[in-house]
Amino acid sequence: MERPQRMNAQEQLRQVIEEQQRRLRAGVPPVRQAAILALLRTRDRLPHSPDIKPLPDLVTGRRLANLGGNKALQLCFEATGDDATAAPVSSGDGLEGWGRVFLQECGRLAEAELVLAHCETGFMRMVEDGNGTFHTWIATKRAPTSWRERADIDWWASWLAKRHEPELRALQSERQDTESSDPGNEAFYRRLANVHLKMMAYQLGYPSDAAIGGCTIQTYRDVLGQILGWALQARDRGEAAAPRSEPSLVAAIASDLAVDPAVIGQAVAAFTLDRESAAYHAAVPGVAAAPLVRVDPGRLVWSIHGLTTEPLLFLTRELRRRAAQEYHNTAYLREVVFRQDLYALFGDKRFVTSAGRIELRRDDGDVRTDIDAVVFDRKTDTLGFFELKSQDPFARSTAELARQRDNVLYANRQISGVLTWLKRHGADALLGRVDPRTAKTFRVQKVYPFVLGRYLAHFSDGPEPDRRAAWGTWPRLLRLLDGQPVRATDANPLASLFTRLTNDVPLIRPPADDPPHEIAIGVARLIVHPSYAAFQTSAAVERDREPRDSGRHGG
Repeated sequence: MERPQRMNAQEQLRQVIEEQQRRLRAGVPPVRQAAILALLRTRDRLPHSPDIKPLPDLVTGRRLANLGGNKALQLCFEATGDDATAAPVSSGDGLEGWGRVFLQECGRLAEAELVLAHCETGFMRMVEDGNGTFHTWIATKRAPTSWRERADIDWWASWLAKRHEPELRALQSERQDTESSDPGNEAFYRRLANVHLKMMAYQLGYPSDAAIGGCTIQTYRDVLGQILGWALQARDRGEAAAPRSEPSLVAAIASDLAVDPAVIGQAVAAFTLDRESAAYHAAVPGVAAAPLVRVDPGRLVWSIHGLTTEPLLFLTRELRRRAAQEYHNTAYLREVVFRQDLYALFGDKRFVTSAGRIELRRDDGDVRTDIDAVVFDRKTDTLGFFELKSQDPFARSTAELARQRDNVLYANRQISGVLTWLKRHGADALLGRVDPRTAKTFRVQKVYPFVLGRYLAHFSDGPEPDRRAAWGTWPRLLRLLDGQPVRATDANPLASLFTRLTNDVPLIRPPADDPPHEIAIGVARLIVHPSYAAFQTSAAVERDREPRDSGRHGG
């Protein structure tokens, strides 16, 4: 009879996490609605500002304030308790303290799950000491893809916040001159919500007329703006989160926007977390807090934290979950938006851009490859061609991240194919495909290949990117250009951009000197070290602390 194999350290940690989840789930108060409200009110008090520089963190790279929020709501939904008859929580119910502790416990669970993911990718290594303590350490100097992605997206969010800060200040000044009882106050908060929506532009890459899940993207934005305006007004009045009738909410939005209530109902549902979707949205810790949460079949509660952080990112994830095929079929439209954003940087008349994607064919007529975007600079006779990769941010699993990596790195074949075509036909032939009139007057002197990912371009594993091209993310490109369009007076912007993008240093790197980070998971401990050397030093210190016999025992 074969002896059962002993679980490795990762399997043991997974078991510890599952046991802790069961304990936390069992400890959810039976008045589930009150528990959810307590969690949301606690979460709404978390600090958040895109301008705050996050602290470094050994697990997430950048400290995240709401790492376990979606996990906490998932466990609440999965707990067995009274679904509908519980009274709303009040300050005397004692659940506010429970909510704070529960969020902290779920944050530790989320950290442990991220450590397991890091071990799967090879970024970290792990051992277990036999006494319920797990030691992990960073095993490479290359930052994980998720760290670089978060750093780029956070920079983009901060840049948009600073860009629209003057509008917020102007509205704040206007508000100080407006009495709260003014009937025009609701219109003021709608304008305030619109500024917040501008600051969220990085979260959604679809054109406004794209239709997914029964609504256009514009309708989703309008619905979010309406709810956000009401929530901001309620916050300023000091009103705590409270359940609201879903039919009444839908009817009010439909009336204000003059849209069919059935359509508005679809949009509201796409911003709502419920029992069915909770596990899906909890799969990636610290990403896209729920804007709305269902507390019973007919009532919803909004979250100011969820509404003001990443609500459109929540929307894209929910649309992918509930309308997967439609979401997939419309994904190509994101390339159109990406190309428009790119061309907005080259708006001066010195530049000529392609109208859309350009197919390059072999002599027999078959398509060899295609180019997503082309920019020609008539002042310097330089041409840049761009491969654009629009992926979903924050992959839900290592397998999904691997698929995104393969999709981005497919650009190696595309770059090679384009360069081979150019070698055979010449760059002037490509310019003729972009603008025949320009091609009659100008000749291409230099070609610069680029690969741009909307959120991702660099991975910690997989094939090496083709070094003949400059690789980068859209936020990095914006950062290098200070978020400004290329100027008419710039000497050679395509050449400069190619060099700067190639030599750009990542915003984040694994810390080398941080102290170990300890995570309590029930009675178990998970200790994260910045390096193997740090782990060895820590282990030596622990051995020195162990009690020693002062002498031999006599007989």
